[in-house]
Amino acid sequence: MTNIVRMPLAGFRSAVFLWALTISASGSAADYQFAALPLVVDEASGLTASLRHPGVYWTHDDNINLPASSRRSDPLLFAIDGQGNLKSTLNLAPVRQRDWEAITSGEIDGQPTLIVGDIGDNRNSWPDYRLWFVPEPAVLGGTQNADPTALIRFRYPDQVPAPKRQGGWSGGHDAESLVLDSQDRQLLLLTKREHPARFFTIPLSARHPVTNGERLSVQDRHTPVVTARFIGFLPTLPAPDLLAWLFHPVVGAYADQPTDMTLSDDGRLLAVLTYGAVYFFERKPGMDWQGALAKPVDSIGLPLIDQWEGISFSRDQRQLLIVREGTGERTLMRLDVPTTLRAR
Repeated sequence: MTNIVRMPLAGFRSAVFLWALTISASGSAADYQFAALPLVVDEASGLTASLRHPGVYWTHDDNINLPASSRRSDPLLFAIDGQGNLKSTLNLAPVRQRDWEAITSGEIDGQPTLIVGDIGDNRNSWPDYRLWFVPEPAVLGGTQNADPTALIRFRYPDQVPAPKRQGGWSGGHDAESLVLDSQDRQLLLLTKREHPARFFTIPLSARHPVTNGERLSVQDRHTPVVTARFIGFLPTLPAPDLLAWLFHPVVGAYADQPTDMTLSDDGRLLAVLTYGAVYFFERKPGMDWQGALAKPVDSIGLPLIDQWEGISFSRDQRQLLIVREGTGERTLMRLDVPTTLRAR
């Protein structure tokens, strides 16, 4: 869950309205294809392509508009197709959905696996965070139950002990971006509300197995907490086009917040989503992430500043699918990856 409005509301709405009018007049919205998400997905906060089912993507809601809340909500994953049609629902109960903000996928030990990031923290108040590993079902349809097979509990290196009344730790971070780097067998996280945002990594080897022989809450409590490793800052993001440049003094601090990212299958191209654009970073052969993240190699402005919160490459790597919070039309968007960046 996010609240991007931190300027006077009237000023923000006026800026967005003028942006929308200018985009509409320019006709550039024709470059985008829109569809509607299922009504049950009304707070879409992540997106990843299925490894088992061609043309299918997994998404989820966040914690039902309750930032930093301890109230329980249903831990559901939704399988949709590229037109937004619901194909299946996966119930992860009794996994707790504190503030799910990201989902990624990869083949782990020969098993197509979904990784759910319980990494949101609007108040920077949580003592640690969780990544849940769930095997992707072989068959879609209806509502199915699924048990996690592994868990990572982690905290950030700059978190410090604090009084128990403050949760026992302070200095947490709000994050909404998570990808699996299969090449280096690590997970990448990107924080959101900081300027500049920060990248962290966690090794895949930090997974702690989860079994069916003991209550999940007990296993969760006994899972050791590992420390994420800081690897660098997100560089200053240039305006993707003239319109964005013109409006940047008004909305830049909000539009530039990273809300998700997706990594190409070959590990070469990282696409970072913000409220106003998609930025591409290229990791060339022999390059580490510090080098790849020095500056974006390309960008695409989005047709409207909005709560775009999930992004995924299509399985053929030729398109990006993007979802936003809300219901109705234009909650799912498809756009082409620039031809100059597609795999050679």
